[in-house]
Amino acid sequence: MIQKIKRLLWLNKFIIFNKNNWLRNYMLNTKKFEKLSEGELYGDTEDLVDNLFTLADSRLKQASTNTPFNNQKTRMEIIDNVFNNEKFDEIIETGTLLGNTTEYFANKDIPVTSVEISELYFLISKIRFLDKKNVNLINSDSSNFLFNLKPSKRKIFFYLDAHSQDFIPLQKEISHCLKFENSIILIDDFKVPENETFGYDTYDSVELSIENYDQLLSHDLYFPNYDAKKDFNTRGYVLIDISGSYNHLLSNEKNLLRYKKTD
Repeated sequence: MIQKIKRLLWLNKFIIFNKNNWLRNYMLNTKKFEKLSEGELYGDTEDLVDNLFTLADSRLKQASTNTPFNNQKTRMEIIDNVFNNEKFDEIIETGTLLGNTTEYFANKDIPVTSVEISELYFLISKIRFLDKKNVNLINSDSSNFLFNLKPSKRKIFFYLDAHSQDFIPLQKEISHCLKFENSIILIDDFKVPENETFGYDTYDSVELSIENYDQLLSHDLYFPNYDAKKDFNTRGYVLIDISGSYNHLLSNEKNLLRYKKTD
């Protein structure tokens, strides 16, 4: 009970007296209050309110039951191996959602920046990571955020997962991330060549595949090389070794296969 009272007092102090904090500013935003009071809801917020008493029908409920990488343990083991053998300067994630994968990255004890376009999911994740000093959450269009990053030789692990039916920024995001020559890019929901057992995304009849992202073909690409049935809800993905400097690590990973380019 004492701990609950302390937390309640801390929350009130945080909202009332810290005038520059994100939560207070969000709650006191006149435009947001007007939209809420007039019932003008949309997107993720509308989904939450519509299903407030039946969250089993809500995407929020579905997302809350996921573990890192959408419950794909084999992929997590591969990424664990990457981080156990290489020291990165930063992790940059696009598409925070509820922060399940973000939390996994945060436990690597290096700076993590995660970008989320939805105000609802941004706020939920902001609360979740209040005590994580190495996590920086950004409420922004992921493309705009990435374009403001100046290319450098820093070792960055990019995790690109900010794509949906109405938001497909991958072409521009990939082109910019490829300028960070000492980095690795992991793209989620990507088609695995010659392996239809892995799921992938298609938007307006355009697949997330190497055929439609030919700027990747000049770099070393690694795809999952294991039975998709090993994991629940297995989605395809690709790892891009931009400069080839991680060949020693990725080529020796038994669950990955280097893509062989054809003429």
